[in-house]
Amino acid sequence: MRLLIIGLLLLQLGPRTPLTPAETLLSLETLGLIVAQAPLSTASTQTGGSNSANDVLLTCREGQCGTATRAARKINALVTANKLPQPLRTIRVASAENESSNRAVAAIHVAEIDGRPLQVVRGLWSKAGIGDEVVEVFAHQVGPVELRAFENVGQLALEPFGVATTTIVTSPVTINDYASFVAAASAYFLATLPNAGAEALLSHLTVGAHARLAEDGRRAVAQMGNQQRASADVLIMFGQAIERERRRMRSFERFMPQPVDPMLHSRILDMEKGITSVWTSIGMTSSPFVPAAVRIRGRGGDDRRVPTRTGSGPLPRPEPPTAFLKFPNVDVVIAELGNFIDGKRTISDIRDAVSAEFTPIALPVVSDYFERLAKAGAISIR
Repeated sequence: MRLLIIGLLLLQLGPRTPLTPAETLLSLETLGLIVAQAPLSTASTQTGGSNSANDVLLTCREGQCGTATRAARKINALVTANKLPQPLRTIRVASAENESSNRAVAAIHVAEIDGRPLQVVRGLWSKAGIGDEVVEVFAHQVGPVELRAFENVGQLALEPFGVATTTIVTSPVTINDYASFVAAASAYFLATLPNAGAEALLSHLTVGAHARLAEDGRRAVAQMGNQQRASADVLIMFGQAIERERRRMRSFERFMPQPVDPMLHSRILDMEKGITSVWTSIGMTSSPFVPAAVRIRGRGGDDRRVPTRTGSGPLPRPEPPTAFLKFPNVDVVIAELGNFIDGKRTISDIRDAVSAEFTPIALPVVSDYFERLAKAGAISIR
């Protein structure tokens, strides 16, 4: 009889209603509050704790801060009214021109450009973080959204902020205010980690990694041609794309209590290993995945010298080699070269990483640029 009653109850309850991806990160009630909350002109643009090293930034350029400001005021009004719990990290609006990069754990940049549909522009490969995944999930909640890689932005003239940065592009005049919802929901989720949606985010990261690597895979297949022969540049590009997603997965730990739980760390390692199978599944090579730190077969030349920064803060910008002028976004390429300096990567490793993200750069050109930085006293090379 007891089993019969349980069976009837199960039939009465029926299958669970599927959640949208956004609802797996923040509850439907929380999402509804953020959507419905009209930004108050008197509300603060800063909410949360006082540890500035853990800030979640909503950055914008002067004269383009309307959307970012509305997003911050939505969250502040809801927290002040006790409708949302206080976030662990501070959410604040910051000027993209003046922000110090060491005062944040993540940044969401909002670019207001006339006539633009809602777009999400992923961050630079050197700073790949979970923010890209989070913003994409919430952007899909409001409808179709165009996802773009950083190297395809060009005319937006976006600059790296020294921290994992995802950009939301929107028109300054919109009938709805989808962009401020996406910015507010994303910032609040990142500021409250670890939270109830953390487990779901890990799953989204795995799914998202495969989706992004599928885009890179199509690019690799196109470069291989009809005979599907993987050149050194193709192997480097796809290997670096895998490393980018592994860095993104590892960045999850920055939002967790320290020291990181060993079981969580083990799971992330398993996630990293899981995505490397793409390397062989599309027939690029039958060899196991080769990390970027290991020399990939066929690479032209090798410069094993390791550059190291001699100080903190932005690197100086010596006159770049003429070969750099072929890049429409040469400033970003130069910035990425500096971003990859960590005292461990060789000049060849850095050349490979930046070549994979943008377009192949000759190793002697990169070596020349680092020697110019060394001559300026910005780095040492050993």
